[in-house]
Amino acid sequence: MARSESYDKIVKYSVTAKCTEPLHVGSVSGDTEEILVHPVTGNPFIQATSIAGVFREYYEQVYGELKAEELFGSRRFRDKTDIDGEENADCASKVRFTDGIFCKKNPMLELRPRVSIDHETGTCLESTDKQTKRKSGQKFNMAYISAKAEFEFDLYLFGADQQQKIEIEDIFSAFHQGVLQLGGQKSNGCGYFEITCLLYKEFDMKRESDRKLWIREDKLTKNDYKNLTNMLNKNSKLKDAYEILVDGYTEGSLLIKSIAVSGGVGAGAPDSENIRNGNGDYIIPGSSFKGAVRAQMEQILAYLKCSKLIEKDSDLIEEAFGKKGDDKTIGCMGNLYFFDVPVGTQEDNDMMPLSHRIHIDKFTGGVIHGGLFAERNIAGKMTLKISVKSNKEEEKTNQVCGLLMMALRDLAIGAMSIGSGYSVGKGIVTVEKITIKKAHEPEQKAIIDLKQGRTSDPNGVIKTCLMSLQKG
Repeated sequence: MARSESYDKIVKYSVTAKCTEPLHVGSVSGDTEEILVHPVTGNPFIQATSIAGVFREYYEQVYGELKAEELFGSRRFRDKTDIDGEENADCASKVRFTDGIFCKKNPMLELRPRVSIDHETGTCLESTDKQTKRKSGQKFNMAYISAKAEFEFDLYLFGADQQQKIEIEDIFSAFHQGVLQLGGQKSNGCGYFEITCLLYKEFDMKRESDRKLWIREDKLTKNDYKNLTNMLNKNSKLKDAYEILVDGYTEGSLLIKSIAVSGGVGAGAPDSENIRNGNGDYIIPGSSFKGAVRAQMEQILAYLKCSKLIEKDSDLIEEAFGKKGDDKTIGCMGNLYFFDVPVGTQEDNDMMPLSHRIHIDKFTGGVIHGGLFAERNIAGKMTLKISVKSNKEEEKTNQVCGLLMMALRDLAIGAMSIGSGYSVGKGIVTVEKITIKKAHEPEQKAIIDLKQGRTSDPNGVIKTCLMSLQKG
C-alpha cells in the first residue's frame, strides 16, 4: 500500500534541449529503420519514461539508491504474508516528467547502412530464414534524428525540499554537459544534448494567486518564469575517465558508402558516395570508426596474450565494447564511446572528381558486363574523438585506454584503415597529433606530436595506462 503524500509547493522546470549528436529512439516494432512516433500526432518524440530513467540512474550513482527512492519513488514486491510497515511501504514519486516533443513537426531524419560483424571470423554475420532456410548477411539500415533538432519537456517536483531542488538542477547540468545520454547507440556517439533554455517556476499552493497560476500553468509565457540557463555550466559530479582527440587528415581519399546517392540520377551522378549527416557534412560515422578500432584492438590483444606480454588473461574487448545479452547471459555496456567526425569541408568534397572503377570477372579476368561504376570519395582534415567512460573500475578503465592507445598508434603508422578500399589505397589517415587527457582533470594530459616527433606526458597518463595493460 502506498504512503499518502502531502505537499504545499510545486516546482516546474520547462526545458528546451538541442541534439548535439544524432539521436536513435527505437520504434515500437523494433525495426531499426523506424523511429518512435507519437500514436496520436504521428511525429517523432522521446518517451517521458526514457528521460525519467536516465535522470534516476544518474541520481542513484551520485546520491545513492535510498535517496533515489525517496525522490523518484519505489515499489516493493512482497508476499501476502508480509506485514505492511513503514519500511516496506511503497513510496510515491515526487517527480513527474512529460514526453519530449520536437519543436519542428518533422525533424530531419537520417538513414544509415550498418552491418553485424562476427567477431570470431571478422566477417559479416549470417542469419537463416526460418521458412526458406536461405542464409543472408546481416546488413541493415538504422534511422536517426539528425543533430540540431530541438525538443521540449517539462519536469515537475511535488513537495521537494531545497536540497532536492539543488540536486535536480545538478542533473540538468550533467545533461547539458553530455554526461547523460538518451536513446540507443550511445557508444556510437548518439544521444548527446545541450540545454538551450531552462526555465523555473515555483507555485505556493497556500497562496491564492499561485493556485490560479497553477490552474493555467500551460498558458504561462517565458516572462512568468525564472531563467536558469546560465547555471548549467557548473561542474557535474560525474565525469568521463579520459577524452582522446586524434588530429589528422586523409592520406589519399576515403569512402564510407551511404545507402544511396542523394543527388539523384544522371550522367554526372556517382553510383556511390560517402555518408552525410543531416547538415550535409561528409562524415566518418562513430559506428564505422568504432568497428575499425575494435578489429585492431582484438588483433593486438590476441598478440599480447600469445606473446605473454600481459600477466593475466582478461577479456578487455568486452570491457571496452560491452556484450550483447541473450537467454543465458546478461549483457553489459562497454566504456568506449565514439563520435561522428566531419571530414574536410562540404564545398571541397562536393567538388571531388569521380573515381571510375570496374568489376572484374575473377574466372575470365575480363570486365563484367555493366560493371563500370563511379564513386565520389572524400578527403580533408578531421579530428577523431573518443570518450573513455568511468563506468568500470579504475584499473579496468586504464587497461582499456592502454589497449586503445596501441590501436591508435597503428592508425598513425598506416597499419589500420577506416572505411572501404584499403586494398586500393583508401582510408589511410595521416595522424598529426594525439591528445589524451583526464576528463575530470583536464590539465593532466599527454600529447603525442607525430608531426614534430615528440611526446609530452608530464603526469604519466600514457605510462599509467600501458602499465595497467601489462599487468592485465
